[in-house]
Amino acid sequence: MKIIKMVLLALILVPARAQFRLSGRIEGLKEPVITIQIPFVYNFFAQELAVPVKEDGRFDVRLPLDQEKLVRVSYDQKAALLYARPGQSLQLSNRMAGGSIQPAGGSLFKENSVLFAADPMEYPAFLTTPPPRDSLAKEDPDAIYTAYIRPWMEHVREKTARIGKAAISPRLKKLFIQETRSAAYCRATEFARDIMKMDQLRTFFRLLYQPVSPRSDIDRPGPFYYWFVNDYTAYLESEAMSQMKASGNKTNEPLRYYNISLDSGTVMIRNIGKSYINWLAVKNTNSADVAEAYLAQQVFTVAAEKDLKYAGGLLEVLKKNYPASVYYPSLKNNVKELELLLEQNRRNSAIRIVANYDTVSSIYAVIDSLKGKVVYLDVWGTWCTPCKHELKFTPQLKHRFKDKDVAFVYLDVDENERDTAWKTFIKVNALTGVHLRKTRQQMDPLWKELLANAEDKSEYYPQYFIFDKEGRLVVTKAERPSKKEVLYKQIESVLNE
Repeated sequence: MKIIKMVLLALILVPARAQFRLSGRIEGLKEPVITIQIPFVYNFFAQELAVPVKEDGRFDVRLPLDQEKLVRVSYDQKAALLYARPGQSLQLSNRMAGGSIQPAGGSLFKENSVLFAADPMEYPAFLTTPPPRDSLAKEDPDAIYTAYIRPWMEHVREKTARIGKAAISPRLKKLFIQETRSAAYCRATEFARDIMKMDQLRTFFRLLYQPVSPRSDIDRPGPFYYWFVNDYTAYLESEAMSQMKASGNKTNEPLRYYNISLDSGTVMIRNIGKSYINWLAVKNTNSADVAEAYLAQQVFTVAAEKDLKYAGGLLEVLKKNYPASVYYPSLKNNVKELELLLEQNRRNSAIRIVANYDTVSSIYAVIDSLKGKVVYLDVWGTWCTPCKHELKFTPQLKHRFKDKDVAFVYLDVDENERDTAWKTFIKVNALTGVHLRKTRQQMDPLWKELLANAEDKSEYYPQYFIFDKEGRLVVTKAERPSKKEVLYKQIESVLNE
């Protein structure tokens, strides 16, 4: 809702020439809404606008835009990438109810017809119907590459060849080709991470990335190119670690691509986060413009996750390395908003940290103090991106059980040096409830308690558990907040016992 309000305010303030008009008719939608995602640099999920669709399928929206963008439009679990430019327009429609959308008119009809035909967001068969997990665990990476990736890349080459013959500007040809190719590499990386072991990944990444350059073919590249660059850092890290191992595991000597030692890098990860280390690899292997934009996206992302410590640290890195950065003013405002949220919640009594939490050796020491209430336990970490994503759904969850006998406990797993960052995070996020923190080592006895009767003993993050009013663990591995109604029914069933 906050994002929608911000966009509507922007529409009032932004002149028509700095707007992009998107309209059309999409019939047969299961949900009468389309979601428009405008990347800051490359993260589509950081800025979203939900656009209502009328009963006859019509919609019409003007998006504030000061430069060309590749925008993601999603509807009914489908998605498409479209090209937008200030002062221009595009109409979309589907040829049959429930079918996929296509360009139907507008000043950017020709350009988007080429882009839609290329379909950079296409998912290959090895992702839509993947082989069973672990079925390729003993296969040679070269054989996996030949069987799955090589045919996919040949298909992508055919798509980019068609773009090259299209009647659009030379720059847009390069942009669309690079986006299509970059997305293909991202799909291949996604596949590899899902089904391969670590030792397989090292060889696979060499097969995939060694023949290609991470540098852009054009200025102002698109979002999938930056996703490719982000994935490419995994290959650089793998190569750097392999070289360090080959040279005797000297952790105090500069790593290839990073120009800092592993020891120094470990300290920087604790202070600013892994994003900083990834940026170093980009900075040392790519152009200054790409490195600046990449770093700006990292600041934007951690600020959107409301992680003030990392956002503030990365913002200072941006300011120091790119003092004239066009991204800095807006990112500074984002960080300032987090600082204001921290001040507002410094004395919020609804955010309760368990006294002497470092001495708590059993989760029941906390649960028993809440007898008479159903307890929803969230096991998470400030370092865990999926955990922080789920926290976005907790306001709706808490509103659903407002004035009911339901309590919320948050068990954070972070090392001691993250203690202040953890306390800052829960206050910036106004995370009302009961909080305690444990290190990974201290979590061992708590995991044993929580998973004692679980068939799946995996200690992954996030995990959720439900305790009844008597303090008994009745649901292990409960549904996560994003499941909404499915979770609500789980809690209600325990609440009504």
